[in-house]
Amino acid sequence: MAGRITPEKITELSKCEIFVFGSNLKGHHRGGASHMAYERFGAEWGVAAGRTGKCYAIPTSHLNLDEIRPYVDKFIKYAESHPDNRFLVTRIGCGSAGYTDEEMAPLFQKATDLYNVTFPLKWKEILTRDRFLDAVVFGIVPEKEKVDVPEVITEKDLKRLCEKYRYIIGARIIAAPKPDISIRYVVDKDRFGYARFGDFFFWITGDLYIWTRNKEFATDHNQDVVEDYFGDECNGRGYCHRAIFAGVKTPYKDTRGDFIYTGDVIKLEMKDGAEYTFALGTLGENSEDYSARYAFALDNHCILPEQCRKMTRVGTVFYQLDRNEHPISIPQRCYGFQPWYPDGLTMEDRLTLARYTPNFDQEIWKYYANEILGIEYNWRK
Repeated sequence: MAGRITPEKITELSKCEIFVFGSNLKGHHRGGASHMAYERFGAEWGVAAGRTGKCYAIPTSHLNLDEIRPYVDKFIKYAESHPDNRFLVTRIGCGSAGYTDEEMAPLFQKATDLYNVTFPLKWKEILTRDRFLDAVVFGIVPEKEKVDVPEVITEKDLKRLCEKYRYIIGARIIAAPKPDISIRYVVDKDRFGYARFGDFFFWITGDLYIWTRNKEFATDHNQDVVEDYFGDECNGRGYCHRAIFAGVKTPYKDTRGDFIYTGDVIKLEMKDGAEYTFALGTLGENSEDYSARYAFALDNHCILPEQCRKMTRVGTVFYQLDRNEHPISIPQRCYGFQPWYPDGLTMEDRLTLARYTPNFDQEIWKYYANEILGIEYNWRK
């Protein structure tokens, strides 16, 4: 079931959280959760239902369950239309209104698929039990959320999907259906990192940010970016640090059995026996009229991975990096590797650069020095 557990005692709210409590038709918030809503979280006196301050009121006192239900349904629609807020549902109606948990919890059954609605532990148990009984006795199984992911993942797709699943990423709801995507990023010289969807996002500048619990990145944590993107403190989520995007995992494997990522430099053996070395990127953008492709984009045409008999990874395009540079797209980096790119480098130079990645050194001689000294880089890992 979606969502997390509403804390038994709520003394403060994060930026995105809304306190959901039971009220009376006069909106007189005198006792229990309603008094706390009025005193601490901005509930307005005389407002019996709906959103005020950081609260949402649902009338329950002196009403029967059929009279309460429309107010609950209206709340569920409100929560669904405000996916960036987290709604902390308390034991509504189980205080002075006199209802039991077993009577009140089922009114919220339609909200159990909303990841931004939390319930008290007792209600969670009741709602989970009711759903199980529906499945066993009546054969009613809720439909799973469809995860719409293109076959070829472009950087534009990654940014769009991060925006779509923004709340789930910020709240770290592990059980939520989400895209099965893995990316690579630059940690430091000679260090790539890997992240699954849900542990990264792209800020408005296009910069990639990674979520981690590794204390190594505690000093790199950027709380301003977190609060700007998620509209919340994301307490307990870990550390959020900037990184250089270094490709998305593709369905292709090289001759060693390793998965190929965009940005990899590949030695190609064609079906006619011809051999080339190019960098794999994406070609085009996914739309209703066009599907992007993983491709080795050349000067005036391209080679598709399906056209190759063998592909052997020999390096990556993440050389001569600048830690503070504006994000450069993978297709642009791949184009810079091609032999006709006007930078005066020979193909031998390019292959040497590609072997010693990721790398922030700007001088080419340092790459050759690594080769002379027999230093190994970890781009294969």
